[in-house]
Amino acid sequence: MAAAVLATVAMVLAPIAASSATGATVGVRPSGCLWVGPAHSQGRFNAAFPDTGAAYWAATMRLPVGSVLTLVGSYPRARYMSFNAYDATGSATSSLPDVAVLPARGSTNPFRPGASRRSTHRAYAIHVIPRAPTGPRPPNTLDAGPGRQVLFYRVYLPDRGTGLTGGAGLPRASLRLADGTALTGPAACRAVGATRTAPPSQAFPRASYDALRDQAGEPSTFPAADPPAFHRAFNVPALVQCVFHASCGGRPTLAPGQYSNLDTAYAVAMVSRGFSGGPVLVLTGTMPTTPATGPHVPTMQGAVQLRYWSICQNESLATTRVASCLPDDRVPLAQGRRYTIVSSTAAARPRNAIRRCGVAWLAWPAAGDGAGHRTDGLLIVRTMLPAKSFHHAIQAVGRPGEERPTMGPYLPSGRYTTTASFEARGCRRGSSAR
Repeated sequence: MAAAVLATVAMVLAPIAASSATGATVGVRPSGCLWVGPAHSQGRFNAAFPDTGAAYWAATMRLPVGSVLTLVGSYPRARYMSFNAYDATGSATSSLPDVAVLPARGSTNPFRPGASRRSTHRAYAIHVIPRAPTGPRPPNTLDAGPGRQVLFYRVYLPDRGTGLTGGAGLPRASLRLADGTALTGPAACRAVGATRTAPPSQAFPRASYDALRDQAGEPSTFPAADPPAFHRAFNVPALVQCVFHASCGGRPTLAPGQYSNLDTAYAVAMVSRGFSGGPVLVLTGTMPTTPATGPHVPTMQGAVQLRYWSICQNESLATTRVASCLPDDRVPLAQGRRYTIVSSTAAARPRNAIRRCGVAWLAWPAAGDGAGHRTDGLLIVRTMLPAKSFHHAIQAVGRPGEERPTMGPYLPSGRYTTTASFEARGCRRGSSAR
């Protein structure tokens, strides 16, 4: 079976590579029948804790045995793109980050360090195989697992003026069946049973969440801590045990769920503006280096610590909705790449929580946890594609409890205060170097 599938992949690769010398996405007709989305904070599908710096498109299907789905596209003008495949639980089975996607003949991968970001020849083709991950894969292939498959296509920080897809549109699909039959457009979508609905939500059932959140004898701020405590999200059951049952031991399996990205690791902190210190949360830390991108940046920068960093305020496991995020390029930096972030409601926002004063503001969820606890929030820090030489990303945290020793100043520290107390610090204008 494996040999036959790989032979089919090789057969599909040859004509696409040969026909893409101009950088155009050729060989298939635009179909618009595969992808559902975009999922982002302003869209209909604000679920699974999306990052407001990104847009996500999903495809839910069932590939016939022995078939290969080919996605032909153009690299976006953006900070990052990727493809991830997921199983029925929302756990990723395999991924293709942008740097691992080989360009078509005559094209350039603009995400490689030192590559031109302005190249007009940007074509690629990837191949999706309905099998469980079985070790090394051929180039540009994605193991989608047997049975029902979910694919996510992500674009982070598209260049200004290029739209959510970074000017590339969405990858177009064709299908080659085991007997060699080639299908494109709507025929390919029908053959894989592509659905026009969003993937199943990974939110907790409300009754289960309420039982965790409203435990007898706990304070109204439970499960938040003062100061906030960040926990790496190894997997959802381990995170629940750690946060809601104070059991953070062992070395959990790395399977975060919630359609998480294999290129990214996550640190989560439950927070509350109900602590006696005040309703304003002040976060400080050191920002890792990330590449500058945008319409005026000609080449992809190398020698950085991360591809992308962000911090987001979300509601809860009950809704998995995001309220607001700060990507790395929206956080002003002082000497030593130190940052100050204030999270509060709009009403409690200090007047000096503005970029001109060297402070970034992160809006608190207006609905709290979305389940009746209006003072709650859920912070998520993302670190993406760390350099091998950078040992302080969330990815380096080996087990629960090692977050602070491993990440040091790169993990945010927090304290609660009042609006007046923060305003008393004045306006400290520092450098804003990236």
